[in-house]
Amino acid sequence: MDPQTIREHIRSAQGGDAEAFAEVFEFYRKTVYAIAYRIVGPDDADDVVMETYLKSWRAIPNFNQRSTFKTWLYRVTHNCSLDFLRARKRRRAKVMPENDYDERGIQDLQDSKQQAPDELLTRSETADAISAAMAELAEPYKSTLFLRFADGMAYADIAAATDVSIGTVMSRIFYGRRKLQKLINARL
Repeated sequence: MDPQTIREHIRSAQGGDAEAFAEVFEFYRKTVYAIAYRIVGPDDADDVVMETYLKSWRAIPNFNQRSTFKTWLYRVTHNCSLDFLRARKRRRAKVMPENDYDERGIQDLQDSKQQAPDELLTRSETADAISAAMAELAEPYKSTLFLRFADGMAYADIAAATDVSIGTVMSRIFYGRRKLQKLINARL
């Protein structure tokens, strides 16, 4: 879909045309899924995509086109993902209180940072270490690093998508990389 067609469909969607909105959303669905997947994981990414669709449909009349639609949609997806994580954390807190140790298994007592002595370092282990470290990285750093290095977004686009200054983006990338390196080194 070319940029002119996207703009026309967005104008139609802002006027209430659900079909036009669905076509534009479908064009960006893979991007929305990829963002949700990175933040909430594979099991819940589809739920976040659906929530993003609903929220962006409700919010499309207020889209002011100061940024690109893709950037705006990224922001909606990012916010829906964070909302989902907060809700999941609340659900877990209700299911298992902090002092309920009887239900835990022996695997919870193992030190996850220590590698077994007989394991050899391979590419797949390194990839696993990176994935685990990314999962452990705090959210603002994780999403900023993904946007920069996985999606190739420019600092200004990241700033617009996450509603922070370019300086904050630069800081998050710098400190995020440093924290990520420490987490990876602890696993290897």
